[in-house]
Amino acid sequence: MIVAHDESETHVLESLLRRGRENEVEGLALVDRAFMTRREPNVSGVAALWSPESGVVNAEELVKALLRSGADEGVIFLPGTKLLGADTVADGIVLRTERESIHARMVVNAAGLYADDVSRVLGGEGFTIYPCRGEYVEIVPAKRSIVNALVYPLPHASGHGLGVHVVKTTGGQAWLGPTIKYQERKDDYESDRLPVEAFLEPARRLLNGLTLADMRPGGSGIRAKLHPPTESFADFLIRRDKTNPFVVQASGIDSPGLTSCLAVGELVSEIVHR
Repeated sequence: MIVAHDESETHVLESLLRRGRENEVEGLALVDRAFMTRREPNVSGVAALWSPESGVVNAEELVKALLRSGADEGVIFLPGTKLLGADTVADGIVLRTERESIHARMVVNAAGLYADDVSRVLGGEGFTIYPCRGEYVEIVPAKRSIVNALVYPLPHASGHGLGVHVVKTTGGQAWLGPTIKYQERKDDYESDRLPVEAFLEPARRLLNGLTLADMRPGGSGIRAKLHPPTESFADFLIRRDKTNPFVVQASGIDSPGLTSCLAVGELVSEIVHR
């Protein structure tokens, strides 16, 4: 559910409904307070956009499954291998690592937080990745039943994020988050973490009856954004590089890039083979 807290917000739900249907999302419907009470009795709000086809995914197991599938198809996985340099040649790129050189006909830059650095090494176009940390709290096990599925507030008008929402995991845990904090470092997941108290107000806007004692610190992640905090949303960069024809960019991909990763992969494959 995406929840409107008062009547003034319901027009945003209508806009999201139109966009979802234009993108062929199945089953979307605007629902009233009575429907919300039946599905999520502890969620506050006057109306919601209901998406019955939405689901959850275990990110770690998904990545492991993709690795197994790739290995079955002949993929060679080189963990802990740093790209030191690259030379464009007549029929591709020669990648130089700490141990060897690899001649590639085509290189896909899907380096996440470091995609801008890798693009420069590859002789590709220039862009900047802005690291943006998101933090979570976990609802304590005794209170997990306060919510049954995914519950979101209205997305931020800036496009920078979806707001602090409730995620029910495949393992049954319930998380609140993520927050939005732009930062300089791409590897800093822990310094200046928000206190649990900072999550109480947004949590109470979504869930009735939640107290500070019902939450404990959770994990954090860093988004790879293509826009700074002062600018509006920049979409994923998925196309052939404008500078180096042997490079395909799959860069600046944050949420919902994980759950759309198979579709992104199909698009990249089409670009590579075109």
